[in-house]
Amino acid sequence: MPNPMPRARRRGATLVAAIVAIAAAPALLHARLASVGPAPCWASTSALSRRGLLNLGGACAAAVAPAQALARRPEGVNRPELLPSTPGDSTPVVDVARILSTSQKRELERNIAAIEQGSKVKLRVLTQTFPNTPGLAIKDYWKPDARTVIYVHDTGGLGDTAVVNFNAGAEVEKMRPLSYWRQTQNKFGNKRYVQSTGDSDTVVNVVNELRSVFAPESDG
Repeated sequence: MPNPMPRARRRGATLVAAIVAIAAAPALLHARLASVGPAPCWASTSALSRRGLLNLGGACAAAVAPAQALARRPEGVNRPELLPSTPGDSTPVVDVARILSTSQKRELERNIAAIEQGSKVKLRVLTQTFPNTPGLAIKDYWKPDARTVIYVHDTGGLGDTAVVNFNAGAEVEKMRPLSYWRQTQNKFGNKRYVQSTGDSDTVVNVVNELRSVFAPESDG
């Protein structure tokens, strides 16, 4: 009768390899999240293993192409000088990329206020052209919590597949599944849409979409 131990050892080795791969995933996701500036700054490292993909729609790319994600990671990006002089709690839109007109900013602020009034979800919008980003400074500026969504619009510095990105808090995650954020990212963040619509109007349209979901009664 053959000795079963070699087969058991092989199974054990396979299980260990799988556990190691799972344990490494949060680090890869964190690298992709950090690349857009506002990483999941209110989530602990352990929470990333459960919510990493949802915390930013674009993080899915890290699982597919971790080498590229790690290569783009902006080590130590923390540029508070790129933030406005106005207080973060009264400045929901930070246009570092300077793509928004005054009227567009006002429209965004109205829609953001409607979302917060209708659902208690705090939406914050950052435009950037990586690597010109406030990076980690956005955490202290906006102080995001479990009911915060940060929408980062990158105008191409991160590549054509990382234009529309979301960072959702734990309570917002319960309100909308990962599939919703993926679909929204794919709809508004694809190259053809952005090229035909323009970056500034894309930002406006994304926020309009979020308002229709989180504060539908206030539409119009």
